[in-house]
Amino acid sequence: MDFIERRLEDIEKERKKLEIQIAALSRQTDEMDAKIRAYLADRSRNPHPRHFDLIDKVQKFKIPGGLANKSLEGLLDSLQWKVYYAQRAWQQMWQNAEAAQRASKTTADTTKADASEVDMPEGQNQEKSQYSVDTLWEIQQEKLKTYGYDQSIETKSAFRNRMAEDYKRLSKDRRADQEIVMTFDKDEKKCLLGFKE
Repeated sequence: MDFIERRLEDIEKERKKLEIQIAALSRQTDEMDAKIRAYLADRSRNPHPRHFDLIDKVQKFKIPGGLANKSLEGLLDSLQWKVYYAQRAWQQMWQNAEAAQRASKTTADTTKADASEVDMPEGQNQEKSQYSVDTLWEIQQEKLKTYGYDQSIETKSAFRNRMAEDYKRLSKDRRADQEIVMTFDKDEKKCLLGFKE
């Protein structure tokens, strides 16, 4: 085997290695989706997915000039587009999880207030009342934004009145062991009060 043949054989081996590396990165991208979902579902039990390391690795991946051919360039191009769209999906997933976590914490803190905190007579605990309803309003606005709905679908004044009326109605009907909570209804595009199931 002469020098040229050996050189061509070496090039093919190096190209094969690059193909394997690209395929491995593609596989890691597919697996990353599940890792992110698991981490966001339970951060205390699942390790951080370190998806930024993978994104960085793919973005910096280069094919040496002497090894480049249409096949390898096509594989790398497909991988980088795949990671580009995956990155956007992961970012949205992360934002939704963060928003849901904030909303869940705030809702739990605010909807345990009794009816007097929602519609307190003037001059009695007005500051606490104001905070509770304002926070609920912010949660609804955040949910509307998260789902891409028009945030001006309901005025703040109308929201406050609706919350007060709903809370009064539910308070009359609730049993001692029932808790009133707020949930977001995607069909009605608004937050609703109801009994915790």
